Amino acid sequence: MKYKDVLEEARNREITREEAIYLFKETTTEERLLELLKTASYVRDKNMGREFKLWPFALSTNKGCSTNPPCRYCGQASSKIKMDISKDRIASPEEVAKAARIAEDLGFEGVQLGGGCSGHKGEEAVRDTEIVRSETNLQVFVNYGYDMSEENIKKLKKLGVKRIGCSLETVNEEIFRKIKPGDSLEERKRVANLIDSNGVGLGSGLMIGIGESYEDRVEHIFYLKGFDNLNYVYVSGFFPIPGTPMEDRPPASSIDIAKTLAITRFVHRNIDIGGSFGRDDQLQLWILAGTNIRHIHGMFQPKMNKKSFTPKFKGKITKISDRFVFINSLPIYAKMIKEAGLKPIPNAGNDEK
Repeated sequence: MKYKDVLEEARNREITREEAIYLFKETTTEERLLELLKTASYVRDKNMGREFKLWPFALSTNKGCSTNPPCRYCGQASSKIKMDISKDRIASPEEVAKAARIAEDLGFEGVQLGGGCSGHKGEEAVRDTEIVRSETNLQVFVNYGYDMSEENIKKLKKLGVKRIGCSLETVNEEIFRKIKPGDSLEERKRVANLIDSNGVGLGSGLMIGIGESYEDRVEHIFYLKGFDNLNYVYVSGFFPIPGTPMEDRPPASSIDIAKTLAITRFVHRNIDIGGSFGRDDQLQLWILAGTNIRHIHGMFQPKMNKKSFTPKFKGKITKISDRFVFINSLPIYAKMIKEAGLKPIPNAGNDEK
């Protein structure tokens, strides 16, 4: 097996598991990395075009994550974060509606509605979607984790939701139990299958830098091939949060994230692929790695104060209420996308798979 031969094959067909593992292990020089990224961009352009979609996070009435104990990498597991993030981000129906109207006025075609696993089996997802759909013509991507009943999946489908998220993070059961002791990989798989079997687009992702092997990543990437309605995959690079049990673990590197995105593109050629939020400075590298979509993190934030999280890229601020503001960073992201040679479009997802 030769490196250039594998990349040449990847230009025209889906790669095999063996080829994926080979690319992970053999992309060890600058020259090979550049060839990998060039090929991933080619595959993206050939199958998805040169448009890059942007969607913003919208406000939610979600009561926050009830996973107990919390995931070991999550801010809710931190001994140093005193602020109750979830309560600070609970919005009223009126605030959700106004935020959605602002997004539509700016030209967005859709928004992401999401929050932690509250234990209400998607009730907030249905309520928030009803609010947005009644006030706007926006498409909706729902991502409330695996906290979703089949009844509410069907309700969301009737409301016109084209994509529901259910991330697995890792398919290595030992690592999953170690970093997510209050969670269940089997339950996440079950809900992902419910979404898929009900004919709704499935969005799912993998987290890297948590102790997994290249073989684990490849197994995960190909596991997702088993879903008929998968239409979005994202790669999340681990980043340590102070005060958490994993605060001393090094973050996933920019290059490792890019390699994973590129190899994911070689397998999932005709769907949306993106990098997870929180690493905005890497957006242009992700574009080179074959991505075509991005959540704009920080579009809707609690009214800024010393304790609140604020976006890295600030934009024009519009007041939503006394508690919330809309931060329009779209022009900043659009500029970055244009610099990378793609056309930015404020689109929340495909109408079709």
